[in-house]
Amino acid sequence: MYSMKKASELLGIPVVTIRAWENRYGVISPSRSDGGHRILSEEDLSRLRFLKRQIEENGLKISAAARLLQSDSVSEELPTDRPESIRAYDGLVEKLYLDLIQFHSAQADETIDLAFALYDLEEAFQRIIAPIMYRIGADWEAGTISVAQEHFTSETIMRRLSALFRVFPVNPTLPVVLAFCPEGERHHLGLMWFSLFLRKRGAEVLYLGPDTPLQDLDGILRSHPVGFVAASVTDRRHVQKLMAWIDATRRSYPGLRFLLGGAAFSCSELRQEKTNVRYLDLEEWENWQSDQT
Repeated sequence: MYSMKKASELLGIPVVTIRAWENRYGVISPSRSDGGHRILSEEDLSRLRFLKRQIEENGLKISAAARLLQSDSVSEELPTDRPESIRAYDGLVEKLYLDLIQFHSAQADETIDLAFALYDLEEAFQRIIAPIMYRIGADWEAGTISVAQEHFTSETIMRRLSALFRVFPVNPTLPVVLAFCPEGERHHLGLMWFSLFLRKRGAEVLYLGPDTPLQDLDGILRSHPVGFVAASVTDRRHVQKLMAWIDATRRSYPGLRFLLGGAAFSCSELRQEKTNVRYLDLEEWENWQSDQT
């Protein structure tokens, strides 16, 4: 339980604003202490956090954010404490999955908004977004959903992740990262997620995305102070050409460092030991990032 002052400090919302939202929109229901002071619950904080994110990240007015909060699809998923929030993962995954395969674009965006409002970015991705993408991929391979459903899901998720780049400020003291998938490689969700991981920590990321011709990269390396190159490969057929490009690029830019990931590099024989080349799995991101600070 939290006092109004403590809630304000935790959320970065002025007390006067919280009281105004309570009085005008009824978005929280504080209890009273023995001394008559307002006491906010975990649910109240979750609701206020949701409103703040809708206003700051999605540009909604408070009236629109309050209406979204009070809609059934949102209110039913708000956690009142940590154990319920853990159980809420499955509910959000199921709802978002159905929104996407039924082409309910507006509802899918609302559910994604809710996921980002309730959970930290990494938690929302690992617990909600990633399971959705794995499930969609498995269902597509099994023939239980169509190519159109798979494409709609992928493009919706990528659109929302791309929009997050503008949210995080850049620290100009950190190295610039060039991120791409080599020519022919079209699976770039992992690359996008790693790029957001870096951007959230202040790195400027030049995100080129999928199917990037390797011959076009030298001009960028010559004109920008790139410190790291991040490349993701799912299809093993593209590894040899990428590694040949890395060998040539290392000779021209000996201080450049390379970060390689993706399903192709889960195969140990494709992980060639080279100077300034590091292979990163998801669980290694935090350790690598800590090494840079």
